[in-house]
Amino acid sequence: MDGKDEQQKPNDRLRARKRMMDLMAVRDHSELEIRAKLKDKFEPADIDAAVDYGRENGWLPDNETSQRALANKMAEFLHKKLKGIHYINHALEEKGLPPLDPDPERELEKARSLLETKFSDQDLRDRQAQAKAGRFLASRGFSMDVVRSVIFKR
Repeated sequence: MDGKDEQQKPNDRLRARKRMMDLMAVRDHSELEIRAKLKDKFEPADIDAAVDYGRENGWLPDNETSQRALANKMAEFLHKKLKGIHYINHALEEKGLPPLDPDPERELEKARSLLETKFSDQDLRDRQAQAKAGRFLASRGFSMDVVRSVIFKR
């Protein structure tokens, strides 16, 4: 019985490593994401070995600079989807990555673009339309300052 368990150990490590590489081939992941995706199928020691292998090969961020670079890359994707900084920082936090500082001009530009697209046929002088637009922008992760600026200072 011990012989079979000993044979299974290297096999599980290789499977965990392969699964980590498969995940990284699709898109960049943080260490936290990799650990979360491997935890149901592999033992902690096998996950640690896979993460170490990913770090050794430069696939997983292993320092503050590489974590910040991955955070910027993921944030840029969300910026293109016109998400606000609160949404973006929450998504980064869930992935175990450092938050970004807001760029007020970019936030205003994204919020204006969303309003022009979503509310072009509505009169934003109407209080109900303002409230609806405000809730929409807030749900996309924009700060109240940005929401007020875009809705009331058009």
